[in-house]
Amino acid sequence: MEIEVRLFATLQEYVPKGEMKHTFTLAVGEGTQIEDVLTRLKIPEKTPKILLVNGKYAPKDSVLRPGDVLSIFPPVGGG
Repeated sequence: MEIEVRLFATLQEYVPKGEMKHTFTLAVGEGTQIEDVLTRLKIPEKTPKILLVNGKYAPKDSVLRPGDVLSIFPPVGGG
């Protein structure tokens, strides 16, 4: 199955080689969890991140479904 992955800001350094944009399609197996995608992209576990699936907050143990859009953001600060 395929999902869309969107990496933002400093996390764009983890875009797989060969992909030209921060948004790309990724083929994954059924039962794949967000944490499996993070591991596959080599995003360190200790790297702070905000995870959204289809625009809604999702914990890293969420199971992804075909066509899901996984957005990964670094925490945003400011004021």
